Amino acid sequence: MAKQKSTESGVSAPNSIYRTKALLRAMTYALGLLLVVSSCKKENDQVDPNPLLVYEVALDAFVADLQSQPLDSASLSARVQDYLAAQSGSFFGATVALLDSTGKVYYSPYWYRLNNNLALKNLADSVYQIDEQTWLRQPIDSGYAIWTEPYFDAGGGEVWMRTRAVPVIINSEIVAVATTDVEVQ
Repeated sequence: MAKQKSTESGVSAPNSIYRTKALLRAMTYALGLLLVVSSCKKENDQVDPNPLLVYEVALDAFVADLQSQPLDSASLSARVQDYLAAQSGSFFGATVALLDSTGKVYYSPYWYRLNNNLALKNLADSVYQIDEQTWLRQPIDSGYAIWTEPYFDAGGGEVWMRTRAVPVIINSEIVAVATTDVEVQ
């Protein structure tokens, strides 16, 4: 039987309804923000004050989706691939690093752009040393989303990039870290 949760009106509803409503709110917010940002006229050819906002909005909506539906390694790779495929070519790569009960990564399907196609790598391999990567450690240790400084991703995308990393929190526990990579010159 599904757990029941009391609403403000005192009526009980299954948790799945709350997750669906939370996802819809997050997606509505993200879409609204994206529309506002894209419709703003840049006067006098001024530089966008936050050129990374489009990546933040997209990744935050993806994290909301991840939090609303069960995370499992069987479907995760396809979810990451679908997320990256839906983004513009300026999104270089993406992963979701699933954490075990000790906070170590046990699965991390990394989809990235390679010669106008999407390619797959599992970053949870001993050579890459994923558990020591800054993009993973900072969101886990702080509990907050971060942008890394530019770095060369040896063993991952093999390009200079910046990574946006967001902790995926379910039931007040960080269960994964989701990322979007942006190639830098």
